[in-house]
Amino acid sequence: MTKIVLCALFIASLLVVLPAVPAETKSADQADTATGAPRRLSIDIRPWTGDFEAMLKGRMIRVLIPYSRTLYFNDKGHERGVAAELARDFERYLNQKHKTQLKKRPITIYLVHTTRDKLLPNLVAGLGDIAIGNLTETEERLKVADFVAPKDRKPMFEVVVTGPKSPSLETVDDLAGKTVHVRKSSSYYGSLTNLNARLKKEGKVPIKLVLVPDSLEDEDMMEMLNAGLLECIVVDDWKAKMWAQILPKIKVRTDLAASDGGYAGWAIRKNSPQLSAAINDFYKNYVKKQAVVDYRLSKYMKRIKQIKDNTEAAEWTRFEQTIDLFEKYGKQYDFDPLLLAAQGYQESQLNQNAKSAVGAIGIMQIMPTTGKELRVGDIRRPEPNVHGGAKYMDKLMTQYFKDATFTEGNRALFAFASYNAGPGNVAKMREEAEKRGFDPNKWFNNVELVIAEKVGMEPTTYVRNIYKYYVSYTLQQEAYAAHRAARDQMVKSAK
Repeated sequence: MTKIVLCALFIASLLVVLPAVPAETKSADQADTATGAPRRLSIDIRPWTGDFEAMLKGRMIRVLIPYSRTLYFNDKGHERGVAAELARDFERYLNQKHKTQLKKRPITIYLVHTTRDKLLPNLVAGLGDIAIGNLTETEERLKVADFVAPKDRKPMFEVVVTGPKSPSLETVDDLAGKTVHVRKSSSYYGSLTNLNARLKKEGKVPIKLVLVPDSLEDEDMMEMLNAGLLECIVVDDWKAKMWAQILPKIKVRTDLAASDGGYAGWAIRKNSPQLSAAINDFYKNYVKKQAVVDYRLSKYMKRIKQIKDNTEAAEWTRFEQTIDLFEKYGKQYDFDPLLLAAQGYQESQLNQNAKSAVGAIGIMQIMPTTGKELRVGDIRRPEPNVHGGAKYMDKLMTQYFKDATFTEGNRALFAFASYNAGPGNVAKMREEAEKRGFDPNKWFNNVELVIAEKVGMEPTTYVRNIYKYYVSYTLQQEAYAAHRAARDQMVKSAK
């Protein structure tokens, strides 16, 4: 591999670069001689549309891709994930196939991270050329984009997945009246809404759809299902089967499909026949012949980590015993009490008797020396320990992020990341994120991506686990509140 290719691949892993600026136009990567500003690569995303021949001429294809531990993530500068590696396969294939035309100036695929709700809109707007991420071809999506979704494979089904706390189900109609957790931005929500319409038409009770944050991917929800935090979910069958080999308590109900079979593929802008032909050629002569997808899936099965159930009896009892402390000090230091509780669970399972190998103590795992500096009392007792954890995070935020304009939620997420990776590292990564066009005041899908690349997956996993526990506590509290309200209503009716 030439030095040029190595350089191109390195830059691709770091930046989102635009189509080339015309020679007569001053670009952002030229030095401003008047101000002495340093040279830098442009990372602005500007609209551009065109077909494959124009992409070859410009030596660039922009691929929109969502964050996912199955599809795409970045670990210490290395792109990982089934979809990300398939995109790199496509890049190598194109460079080999068109090497004569390219004349040692390789075409580079730039992976542009995009949230799921913006994949197709940004594609249509010319902010990317291909959208990948296990997108199912549907009639609704075909109205705005074309799909390269080969039909010579088995169709993909959206199936019900159950866990240790799921009800008994014989048919898909048995979901009537049951609870299913789902992201509103997913195709599953549309399928479940259609199923509800049929159930209502047949005079049956509709499914209770409980929305979860769009920040949770399918993998996160299956982990939570396995831990008994969710009741039922719907997932694409191939992904559910993959994770079921790792999560022993979930059951993939292939007999309970929430939708008719469909085909996943890569979305492209309408009227792009050259790009469609190039992708189909890649599929036929590389992906299919070498069974690349099956190999990628088996590889990533080994990377998944499980979480524990933080609503089991003992853990929930500890939660109830400590929630007043989290509310007290969350209010004092401007942190959501449930987020503090979720962090306490991540650190110690809310166990004040916990002690780490390096000597950290209690619910918030505070080092004795840190406890003395904080002057909150004896951190061997629950209240000073919780107080110390909240005070320490507030101190980190005040000292290292004075000029940040965080929302309440993001302030907590950055505090957790600092607690784990060190505030100096996080502050530097905020600066790097801003240089790359990300929002330095947002954690998920922004600074999180740079942290994963530069520091590693541990801090991002730490924060995401806390977020999962937070969702769990929130749902559990809502369930308890609904139960109490129903009970009170029954008592009132009986009088």
